[in-house]
Amino acid sequence: MWGDEAQPIEVVGLDGDDTLWRCEDLFQQAQQHFRALLSDFADDELVDATLSRVERGNLALFGYGIKGFALSAVETAAQLAGPHLHATLVEQILDLARGMLSSPVELLPGAADAVWALRDLGHRVVLVTKGDLLDQERKLDKSGLAEAFDHVEIISEKSVAKYAELLRVLGCPPERFLMVGNSVRSDIVPVIELGARAVHVPYHLIWEHEHVGSWSGHPNVVEIANLSELPVLLTSTSPAP
Repeated sequence: MWGDEAQPIEVVGLDGDDTLWRCEDLFQQAQQHFRALLSDFADDELVDATLSRVERGNLALFGYGIKGFALSAVETAAQLAGPHLHATLVEQILDLARGMLSSPVELLPGAADAVWALRDLGHRVVLVTKGDLLDQERKLDKSGLAEAFDHVEIISEKSVAKYAELLRVLGCPPERFLMVGNSVRSDIVPVIELGARAVHVPYHLIWEHEHVGSWSGHPNVVEIANLSELPVLLTSTSPAP
């Protein structure tokens, strides 16, 4: 897969949102509802464009996740509705966020079996996910997979520096680390820049701010259709002694 000269995989990192459990579907549904709430003030295209601009501007302050979305949605409503913004509309936006924060956690097909199979193969398995701490902890707890991970890392942004810091904590050299996720921007690019390897598991939806250029053909990246293929992919790769 990566060549006979590749180091054996010691640690496998797994992304959470849209890799282990569904997430972007919830945001897409919420944004559709948000468009309807603002239909008296702007068309769908303007609502989407304004929300996207506001979210991008707020990422450094609010970070990723439902709470950041809610704050940006309120700001978007204020910009589009102007003096006609009323308390009821704000409350409806907050109710939308509350519903998202209490939604069930739906594991993706093959996710649970894949995580436990990686442990059976002898790999250390870690969750590496970004977003709001409380919400990510809730999703991990509801997923039923908390006991499957040797380490859990919930971070504000996935960068080369953050991955390097994680590997120092784990005592794992980059060449023995594998990251698995759906986002090229967050789960693939910084990992291969660090000298580690990655498995891309595309999801049918992706947030526009996660889009980046193509990584196609990189020798340190393999793409699979779903997580059920991961244990088979790694069967021939023994963990470090």
